[in-house]
Amino acid sequence: MSNKSSCEVRGVCFLVVVLSVLLTCSSVFGSASGLNNIPTTDIVPKNVLVLQSWVNINPPVQAENYAGFKYGLFEDVEIGIDTKTLGDVHGHTTLQVKKAFDIEGKKWRGVVGVANISEHREDQGYIFPYVATSYDIDVARLHFGYAGQKHNEAFFGGIDKMVTFFDRNLQLRADGIHINDKDDMLFSAGFLYELGFPKSGVSAQNGLEEFLNNLLKNVILESWVSKSSTGDSETYTIKLNYVIAF
Repeated sequence: MSNKSSCEVRGVCFLVVVLSVLLTCSSVFGSASGLNNIPTTDIVPKNVLVLQSWVNINPPVQAENYAGFKYGLFEDVEIGIDTKTLGDVHGHTTLQVKKAFDIEGKKWRGVVGVANISEHREDQGYIFPYVATSYDIDVARLHFGYAGQKHNEAFFGGIDKMVTFFDRNLQLRADGIHINDKDDMLFSAGFLYELGFPKSGVSAQNGLEEFLNNLLKNVILESWVSKSSTGDSETYTIKLNYVIAF
């Protein structure tokens, strides 16, 4: 086996270990592409698979861990499946699907989708149908939408800004969504960061740098903090995404 192939294998194995650590730690609905707690017009590209694992930490409550994937089934069509990973009998596998479309090129887009699709309605609650739009105002992107979930209708909105940090893409983002049938709000702020070596940097050729590059080039880190208007304590979320293009 070549050094490059060996390094790639070790990188994938190490990533599995990292994901496993998260899975042993303990979003409300299927994790569609979006900001922190809201869906947006962002779509996984066609023939791209994103493996996901994330943990919600809300001391002193036991942490909750989820795993799943999302996939670009067709151009501007995404599907995804999520499940709780700690054997909670009240946490079942859920499906999500969404379709995005251009309104004014890539500057102004729309999306329709359905999340929280499950046969276990008693535990999972009602399905989460939604419509949303995103508009690029050059300095940032604005997002607005409406979810028609039965007994829990919600308007939501958010903003994101892409910047460069250590020659890597860093997306700063914040959002808010109605909860408890519009009686309260859930707010959040966080980031998305591409962990691979900078494209403008010198490619790693061997040793530790090559190992790290092969490990991290397809990994995206997300993290955010959520706070509701009910006065409950903050929830901290850490999420790892591993991107595979076919």
